[in-house]
Amino acid sequence: MGQMLTFIDGLLRKIVVFAIGLMLSIIFLQVTLRYVFHFTFSFSEELARYLFVWTVFLCIPVVAKAGGHMAVGVVTERIQGFWSKVCLTSGSFLTLLFSTILFWQGVRMVRLTQFQTSPALGIKMSHVYLAIPLGAAMLLLITLEGLFEVFRNRDGAESSGGGHA
Repeated sequence: MGQMLTFIDGLLRKIVVFAIGLMLSIIFLQVTLRYVFHFTFSFSEELARYLFVWTVFLCIPVVAKAGGHMAVGVVTERIQGFWSKVCLTSGSFLTLLFSTILFWQGVRMVRLTQFQTSPALGIKMSHVYLAIPLGAAMLLLITLEGLFEVFRNRDGAESSGGGHA
C-alpha cells in the first residue's frame, strides 16, 4: 500500500502544481486584459475558481502525507511511549471520522449536482464537486497508512514520512 500511496502522492503533487500554475496564469491574463485592454474572457474567473476548489481538496492528502496538518506540538512533542501512541491513534481516528463524513457528503454533493451545468464553461457541476470525495478518499488512505505505522512502531513514537493528520 505504501508504494501505491507514494505514487499517488507524486501524481497529486504534479496535478496540483499544474492546476496552480494554470490558475495563476488565467488570473494574470484576466487582470491584464481587463485593465489594459478593457476586455475579459467570460469563462476565466469561473475556471480559476474551479481550479482553486480542485487544488484545495487535492492538497489535503498531499499535506497529510507530509505530516503538515495542524497538531498541538507543545503536547505531542513532549509525550513519549504509550501516551504518544494514544495521541497519534486518537488524532488518526478523528481524521478518519472527518474524512469519512467528508467523503459521503462529497458523494452526495456530486449526485445532487450531476444535472447542473456551470454558467460560463457549461461543464457539469458534478465534475467540480468530484474533488471533494476524491480528496477525502485519499485522506482516508493516507490516514490509515499512518495509523498502521503507529502500530508497527514499537516505542509509539512517530516515524519518519509523516502520514498523520
